[in-house]
Amino acid sequence: MLQIFSIYDFIPVIFLKERALKKPGLRILTVILASCLLASAPSRVRAGDDRLDRLEKEVTGLKQENEDLKKRLGDLEADQEEIRNNVGLLSKYLDVSGYADVQYDLTDSRTDNSKFRVRHLSFFFSKDITKEWKLFSEVDFEDAPRFEADRNSGNLKKAQGTVFVEQVYVEYRPSFSLDARLGRFHTPFGIWSIYHFPPYVPFQTNPLFFENTFPEVSDGIQLRYSFSVKDMPLDTNVYVSNGGGNAGGTDGNASKAVGARVNLEVVPGASLGGSYYRDRDNLNILRSSYGAHLLLSYKALKLQGEYVIRENEISSGPKFRDNGLYAALTYDLGKWTFAARYDRCRCNALDEQVAGSSLFRYTGAVNYHFAHNVVGKVEYDRTVSPDRSLDENRAIFAIAVAVGDL
Repeated sequence: MLQIFSIYDFIPVIFLKERALKKPGLRILTVILASCLLASAPSRVRAGDDRLDRLEKEVTGLKQENEDLKKRLGDLEADQEEIRNNVGLLSKYLDVSGYADVQYDLTDSRTDNSKFRVRHLSFFFSKDITKEWKLFSEVDFEDAPRFEADRNSGNLKKAQGTVFVEQVYVEYRPSFSLDARLGRFHTPFGIWSIYHFPPYVPFQTNPLFFENTFPEVSDGIQLRYSFSVKDMPLDTNVYVSNGGGNAGGTDGNASKAVGARVNLEVVPGASLGGSYYRDRDNLNILRSSYGAHLLLSYKALKLQGEYVIRENEISSGPKFRDNGLYAALTYDLGKWTFAARYDRCRCNALDEQVAGSSLFRYTGAVNYHFAHNVVGKVEYDRTVSPDRSLDENRAIFAIAVAVGDL
């Protein structure tokens, strides 16, 4: 441990020793200085030992911390690798997304009560099998369904809510502009039929004509082709299906429904189009629906509207016509969306006299976007009927969330 002494510690001793040899009078002073230096050496050695001990302990502690950090980093990398493996395994099979919305209805309706409602829980499952082939499905659980059977007999003991396979189809897309879908799909009619998911529309209620003038879904085959007309994008859909009112595994009549939809984007933010649907239903009524739609967007303002006429031909009676329309105006201001909609429906009737009675609805809504995929909604609906029997006021308070890419 003597290496901690500096060479400068011995210079005075050597100097005094040399002088002492020449002058005996300095011998006493030399002895005194040497004694002082030797006396102080043990304490300086002990101080150096203490510093070295502290340094050794600190180095040992740092080594241990380094080993602990390495271990934790290894565990973290292992966890991340496990997560990547699990996600990779899942992605090999399906891409999952979906949405849910819950609400409270406050109403003065004669036929309904104020209530909490678990409106939708919808899951989308899709997978690009190859570059050209894709599988897609949408399963909707409405009003918190529950089905329970008797253990012994197997008979249904309890049934509530709805389980609805809204879409399931195999898609073949040889190019970006052309694809074919075989299975169940949303009937391509107008705008609302295609774009109506609660997280992305400001209203909780559907337009009155929706599901009345044409079926919500169709089981069949659909062809879509997109191209440009004088630099204006044009989307076209044609399809053949079993028609409305049929279960997924059968067709109640020998005829098939046919339909078509076109949409032309005149300029960015302005599009219009038309739809057609024809079906001889299970009541042997030939129904032909004609629709027109319009969508205009300018900055934060958007106007959307549809008009549908349906001609009904009963084999043993006269022809009659019913119709429906809506116009919706929305305005986005930061995280807020303000919307208003006017509805009228003279539809779902079996004779001209009844079809002449229209139902009206006036709707106002305010949305607040807590996040891109979390929306709070407040909606007010005023429904008016000609004989006042269906008049009602309804306030809806809702939260809608979306997960993944819809």
